[in-house]
Amino acid sequence: MKKGANSMGFFGGGCGCGGVGGNAFGHCDTFRREARRLINERVQVDTERQVFRGRLVMVGRDIIIVQIRVNGCNERAIIRICEIIALFPI
Repeated sequence: MKKGANSMGFFGGGCGCGGVGGNAFGHCDTFRREARRLINERVQVDTERQVFRGRLVMVGRDIIIVQIRVNGCNERAIIRICEIIALFPI
């Protein structure tokens, strides 16, 4: 785990701003800033529908990309930030 990474993870994304510029509280900007610290680390992403475990590849304005293993093959999952409930290193 990188220095400064919170071992308990952090919550966000589902702030309702839709990833479009954040809101008055800046939750999405904070989420993206914290998520960028975990790039190239193994993470667990809890969404409204599914849990993903893999390596965080990219953090964009409204999405993150996580490299996951599916049936022994490397795949990339594109996850909308507004659907993320929690993101933490594993």
